[in-house]
Amino acid sequence: MTDPFLDSLATALAGQAATALGAAGKQALEKVRDLLRRRSQNDPETRVALEAAEEDSAGQPQVKALAERLDQVCAEDAEFAEELRTEGAKVHEEISASDNAVVNVNRGEVKNLIQARTIEGNITFN
Repeated sequence: MTDPFLDSLATALAGQAATALGAAGKQALEKVRDLLRRRSQNDPETRVALEAAEEDSAGQPQVKALAERLDQVCAEDAEFAEELRTEGAKVHEEISASDNAVVNVNRGEVKNLIQARTIEGNITFN
């Protein structure tokens, strides 16, 4: 099973999330695509997976293969993984927030945090 973050990037790279992305998400996606193309110059497996996912006829198998390849590359190269996560954060947030979903992004220390759709009654922090 791949990381949901990488799944969302693979889906977007395959063009299957274009309508879910706003202007900032589309700019972020182009940065991710450029990052992967630069890496692909010396990484034929990533190039093949990216090109297959970008084909007009690409479907779920190609998206899954790209997500799995990204997962492998990130496991092997921590610096690349960090750059991919930085560049792809906006893409992931926008895709995850589609279809009436909510995305909560927290950076730093958070003492108490609740994310819920509907709360009936009280919430108490002790």
